[in-house]
Formats: sequence, structure tokens, C-alpha cells
Amino acid sequence: MTALPKAFPRSLPSQTRHTSKNNPRLVSRRNRSQSPAPEPIDLTQQPLPTGLQFLLRFQQATSIATLGLVGIALAVYGWTVYTPRAWSQEFKKLRTLQSHERQLVATNEILKNQLAKQAEKPNSGLIRPNPNYNVFLPSSQAMAPVTPKTSDNPSSKLMVSTKPIAY
Repeated sequence: MTALPKAFPRSLPSQTRHTSKNNPRLVSRRNRSQSPAPEPIDLTQQPLPTGLQFLLRFQQATSIATLGLVGIALAVYGWTVYTPRAWSQEFKKLRTLQSHERQLVATNEILKNQLAKQAEKPNSGLIRPNPNYNVFLPSSQAMAPVTPKTSDNPSSKLMVSTKPIAY
């Protein structure tokens, strides 16, 4: 619906039966409704004053800035919603992994305990540690460094360090 008035027909069927002789008020209504056409307005564009041009440019700039700020605000809002959600999902994964780690540690200790109990049985074939059965190795400084055999191919040379990599 619009707020504009609806256009009514100029002559109604009931009014066509009556002439101006019969109804003088009808004639006066017709004369009032048929007013002369308004004069056309000259719409040629004249240059706007400098102050008004400045205000129009300022309005355009502030509209663009407002649109940019709204975009930034939406991005920050999305980030503040996404970050806690992602953090909570990763935290759930961490809790699950910690639970699995505890289960693995407990299972490992149970297996160690079972192996120790089996080793204590007399028919297991294992003997108790005795200092007489210890094997002593010479220190690593007394041993000569092992060098690999070099081949004729220079690309297959290996770099061997005399220092140990790790213990």
C-alpha cells in the first residue's frame, strides 16, 4: 500500500445521469477539479556551491569509513566467537590425550609388575643378579675410533665423528 491517494474517475456513473441544470453543485465541483496544469520546472543542473560539494564528499567518505568499521567490527566479533570455540575444542582434545596418556602409563606399570612377578618364579630361567657375573667393558677413550671403509665413489663418503653423538 502507498500513502498516495488513489485516482478516482472524473465522472461517476451516478453523476452522468444528472446534468448541470439539475445539480448546480456538480458543476462547481467539476470546475474546481479541472485546475490548469502547473508550469514545468526547469531541471537543468547548475554547479553546486563549494561548501555543499565539500559536504557531499565528506558524506561519501564517512559512509565508506562507516562501512569499513562495520566490516572490522563484524570480523572482530567473528574472531571473538571463533577463538573460544576453537580453544574449547582443542582443550577437549588435550584432556582426551591426557586421559589416554594416564591409561598408557597405568598399563605400562601393570605390564612391568607382571614381568617382575614372572621373573621371580623359579622356573622362568632367569637368575638373580650377582656381582660375580658382571661384565666389564673398557672405557670408550681406550677404544680406537672406527672408520668406515671408503669406496671409490666420492658421493658415498660418510662423515664420521670421533665424538659420540649421544648416550
